[in-house]
Amino acid sequence: ATSGGPFPASPSQSVLMMRSERAMMLVPLLLGSMVVPSAGAAEVPEPDSNASARVATPVAAISPDPGSNTSASAASPNVSEVVATSSTRLRGSVAKLPASDFIAGVPDERMPAASEVRPCAQREECLQIVDAFLARQPTQEGQDKSLLQAYESPTQGGGGPCGWFCNLRPRCVSDRCRYYVYDNAVAAIYFVHRGKLSEAKRILDTLKPLLYPQPGNLKLLYSAYAANGDVLDWSIDTGNNAWVGMAFVHYASASGASCYARVARDILHSLADQAGCDDELQGFMGRLPRGRGKYRATEHNIDMFALARMLGETELQEKAASFVSHMYGFNGHAREAYATGTAGKQICDTSKEDWGSPIAADTQFWNLLSDADPDPNRKKTSLGFVLRPESEGGLLTEDVDIIGDGARLAGVRFTTSGSGVQWENTASAVMGIGFYDSMYSEEGSASSYLPGMQDSLLHQLLEYRSVLASVRGGNYQAYKYGGSDPAFPGGSDTGLGWTYLRYPHLAATTWTGLMLLEANPFAPPGNGLPTTAPEAFCPALR
Repeated sequence: ATSGGPFPASPSQSVLMMRSERAMMLVPLLLGSMVVPSAGAAEVPEPDSNASARVATPVAAISPDPGSNTSASAASPNVSEVVATSSTRLRGSVAKLPASDFIAGVPDERMPAASEVRPCAQREECLQIVDAFLARQPTQEGQDKSLLQAYESPTQGGGGPCGWFCNLRPRCVSDRCRYYVYDNAVAAIYFVHRGKLSEAKRILDTLKPLLYPQPGNLKLLYSAYAANGDVLDWSIDTGNNAWVGMAFVHYASASGASCYARVARDILHSLADQAGCDDELQGFMGRLPRGRGKYRATEHNIDMFALARMLGETELQEKAASFVSHMYGFNGHAREAYATGTAGKQICDTSKEDWGSPIAADTQFWNLLSDADPDPNRKKTSLGFVLRPESEGGLLTEDVDIIGDGARLAGVRFTTSGSGVQWENTASAVMGIGFYDSMYSEEGSASSYLPGMQDSLLHQLLEYRSVLASVRGGNYQAYKYGGSDPAFPGGSDTGLGWTYLRYPHLAATTWTGLMLLEANPFAPPGNGLPTTAPEAFCPALR
């Protein structure tokens, strides 16, 4: 199925393809946009939408700058106290991961000498790197279009020195560059908690006319737009739109502009009307219009739970929470974790995938951050399942930055069927695990891997002035066909049919910024919602 085409009917695709709206590489689009490589030319197809996709975090390795004012980044009441409690623990025991299959499979002569992981040391120093990355990201064409481009040009060394299988496209061209609504929602939330309200407003004001092409008539957003505003990914996904709603809520709370809260509420009600299910599982389907995507995804319902809770919509909040709770143990092959979702054979399908879908990272860690299923025992067992090394079926793994300085970097895989660290999920994992550990776990039981994961993210900020989608080399051809050199496998494989390549990544970098700010994107804003009637500020709503 191509982007915007018929949703796949097979069970093996229906549960998992909902993530393709935010995946770096969507296989059918890539196959349709191949270019013939020439000497020195980039042959990697244009990235499609970014996938996965999310509180507070301990940032123990970073020293606050003396006299710095971080009040603008406070996530919500009670969160900072939780963070302070858990931060004192993280300097304890640091667990070391066993060598990943990737590291074990690379010949010794190709493996660089191990380099020390060197994170940026001061919180404000690290945040300024994130700020600078966002400031240099290309925006859409025209004064009224301010969405940020999802991927930057490859870092020095590109995809590696393996020739045809390592050539990366130097930069997307013209309206082929993609501007994802999810990535921009995360960026807007970062800007709000960083105290940069004007930057957040520019993103949201770009989205507002897309949401209201006719005054008073809301239309849900597509997944990705071009530099000139054209639609590049025609899928309308529940999770993407819920994240946009969350961004509007965060901004409304910080700015006092009631119009933006009204937009968030319109988004929530539109999603609920079109995607709601009333069977024993409850929850909301993943893709619209109704009937297009018949599955229900745990991730999307976590997003809906958070948006409904922010807006005080208790009935919708409970509807989403019911589905998330039902997904615990739903996958017959992973009874101790939250399943990715249901099959998609019929509207509001209640059936399971026959073959058992892989367990996704964000489904576990975002539940921790959102508290969609508040059961501490379920959280504990799901963490126990995913916080195992890759060799034992868990999500923890380690990559070597062969193209860069040789540092060994620890993080999490995209799914239990994937390989290679996916850094957007790693940032949210650090946040979720640290928050859980401070609230429920005995000292050191969940956090022994966190310093290495956290430092691996901050090392990239210092080394690349961004966080990459993957540090692994190789291009899409290496991923699809198998390159000649195992040191450059074609990025980090999601295990779902696409891969993340070695590009600076908007979502991974802004998630790392949220980690630094200890800002929970799922938490209701501490300032509450503005009470002024929105009509005076919202011509589009009249």
